[in-house]
Amino acid sequence: MSRKKILIISYYWYPFAGVGAYRISRFVKYLLRNDWEVVILTTKKSASGIIQEADHPIFEKCKVYRSNIIEPVGLLSSGHKKKEKTSNPSIFYRKNTSWISKLAVWARLNLMVPDAKFTWKWFAVPLGKKIIRQENPDIILSTSPPPTTNLVAKKLADWSKLPWVADFRDPWTNIYYYDDNPQSKRAKKKNRKLEAAVLDKADHITVVNNGFFPENNIQDKVTRITNGFDPDHIIDNTEQIVANSKFTIRYFGSMKINQKPDSLIHALKKIEESNPEIANNIAFEFYGNIDPDIQIQLKKTSSKIKFSFSNYISHEEMINLAVQSDLLLLTIGKSKNSKFALSTKVFEYMISRKPVLGIGPIDGAASDLVQKTNIGEFFDHNDDEGVYRFIQRVYDASQNGEILFEQDQDEVEKYSFNNLSARLTEILEDQIEQRK
Repeated sequence: MSRKKILIISYYWYPFAGVGAYRISRFVKYLLRNDWEVVILTTKKSASGIIQEADHPIFEKCKVYRSNIIEPVGLLSSGHKKKEKTSNPSIFYRKNTSWISKLAVWARLNLMVPDAKFTWKWFAVPLGKKIIRQENPDIILSTSPPPTTNLVAKKLADWSKLPWVADFRDPWTNIYYYDDNPQSKRAKKKNRKLEAAVLDKADHITVVNNGFFPENNIQDKVTRITNGFDPDHIIDNTEQIVANSKFTIRYFGSMKINQKPDSLIHALKKIEESNPEIANNIAFEFYGNIDPDIQIQLKKTSSKIKFSFSNYISHEEMINLAVQSDLLLLTIGKSKNSKFALSTKVFEYMISRKPVLGIGPIDGAASDLVQKTNIGEFFDHNDDEGVYRFIQRVYDASQNGEILFEQDQDEVEKYSFNNLSARLTEILEDQIEQRK
């Protein structure tokens, strides 16, 4: 069997990576392990990526090509410190009422269609053609967001006649921030037209979850491949786990205003009032970009609970801290499509073997996963009492050295990237075979 070569188009790649590169980098890792040749088309510099080194030497086997991109960072950072890293969709949830800030949001919604990376195709398509001539790949795989990535892939698939698989980590026109920040009729029509063209042209589509494209009749070529965990990241050596001086709850990643955990805030207030000695023994640590208004509200809940807010940390640090936590917080947004959200974070929490407090749609994908794997419990944004009782239960179990949740390992194993990548490989090989 001849060795296969794949061209992967991703806006996010090392060193400008962060959560945007995690899914595709795991696929790449296991493709390389299964003797695929991997060629990557990405940007020379990403305004949205977090600088992060690759976590495994196998990525050195990739051949990486980088194209230019013109990003409107100045406009999208209006009203913020120049050195502050800002990215979409954070601009939609800033509470800056200046006319410059409002203009930035309007421009992003109505002029930068489908996204603020739209200029990338000007540079990526010509470079992509050179790559295809030089590397002669068997297939193209693109990963979105940003949706511009798939526009680049569509152009290259049209030109080269290569099979193309489009991967979606998030919806396109049905993404949550359009619920609170609708586009103009003209921009919305253009965005939907671009989306439809991509969905029609792609030979196969992979999605993190169902419900991304309810208006499009494409079920026959869509496969759900969720996010997952990398088994290489599992920490088996319990001697590395350091006991906390206080009952420590941790949260990792961004938390936008539409994710504000109201039931948690009210539950913490109740703990402060009814069990001040417990409140005095709780530490809450946040790592990432937490909306300032949420920070203020959390701090107001209790004078006894210790709150700390830190910037993003490396993936390795996050894994180590998750393992050393007493409770992990997961929040899902409040938009109409939030029930389809399946954050990468929940899978990282899964391998920590620590209890998870989930807040969001109880009929959503994240809630379903938490329940099926038995890694914690999920509560509605308004279920103050449920969250209060849950924290009390986990706290008591922690103090008594009890384990509340025994994970269902058969369910957990379904989300190993070793298995998820095998499913993707089958799709890729099938598309290549169909073109022979």
